[in-house]
Amino acid sequence: MHNIFIATSTFAVHSNEPIIKLEDGGEAIALNSSFRKVTSEELIKYAYDSTGIIAGTELYTKEVLEQLPNLKVISRLGVGMDNIDLEFTKEKGIKVFKTKTTPAPAVAELVLGLMLDLARKISHQNNILKSGTWKKEMGNLLYGKTLGIIGLGTIGKTLVKLVKGFDFKIMAFDMFHDDKFAKEHEVNYCDIGTLLTQSDIVSIHLNLTSETNTLMNKERIAALKPGCIFINTSRGEIINEDALYVALKEKHIFGAGLDVFREEPYSGPLLELNNVILTPHIGSYAKEVRIKMEIEAAENLIRGLNEE
Repeated sequence: MHNIFIATSTFAVHSNEPIIKLEDGGEAIALNSSFRKVTSEELIKYAYDSTGIIAGTELYTKEVLEQLPNLKVISRLGVGMDNIDLEFTKEKGIKVFKTKTTPAPAVAELVLGLMLDLARKISHQNNILKSGTWKKEMGNLLYGKTLGIIGLGTIGKTLVKLVKGFDFKIMAFDMFHDDKFAKEHEVNYCDIGTLLTQSDIVSIHLNLTSETNTLMNKERIAALKPGCIFINTSRGEIINEDALYVALKEKHIFGAGLDVFREEPYSGPLLELNNVILTPHIGSYAKEVRIKMEIEAAENLIRGLNEE
């Protein structure tokens, strides 16, 4: 029997099938019952005796991993691996898996929802009406505008397909070009500077790396087209949040939708603004997608432990 710690905070909420798979595999399970991301200190405490972990976005640094002496397998619930020291896990022989079930449809739908909400001020108008005031504020159309996608990977491509009916002109910045996809879906690759200055909506879909950390710095945020909508559902570290706050407060940009932050849970100054929509990292939180990902994460963990 292996001791398993499930670090991600909302595991098996909508289906007990992932838990049943682990129990059928003979595993002893401990859950994160805090309903939030665990700190490094908590991770060490709760997973100290664990041979396997189902991981969320909490940090698996060398310092943390050194204090988990029995750990053999990390099964990442998701596709991003920037929170795991992969060089150290390789050195220590710790197997690392990620889910192949993509959250792309869920993330792309969230992006579209944020676009519509911001353009037509839906949440803002809802809040005004519920406060007892009948006041109409003018919004903007999305139809026929220019959409700039920074990072045309699986999620970016899913978004392209999803917004077909909006007659967008679509621009993309990516280090790797998929010319076949671009031609088929009328996507124009360009440099990041051109994209920022010409796009009415900018959506970020990048992995976090040393190159993408603070890619959207003060200068690039200042270069955004005046009156644009800015959306980030990838990683909070990609954005200079202070510069974005200034751009929103000074109305340089029309609005922003953020699902990710440098520090989570988020408690910063963006909460003060009414032209930004903030969500608590819910990109993959569509029930159908989440259940598939959890089942796959459980299966990956069992397979990894059985391969010892």
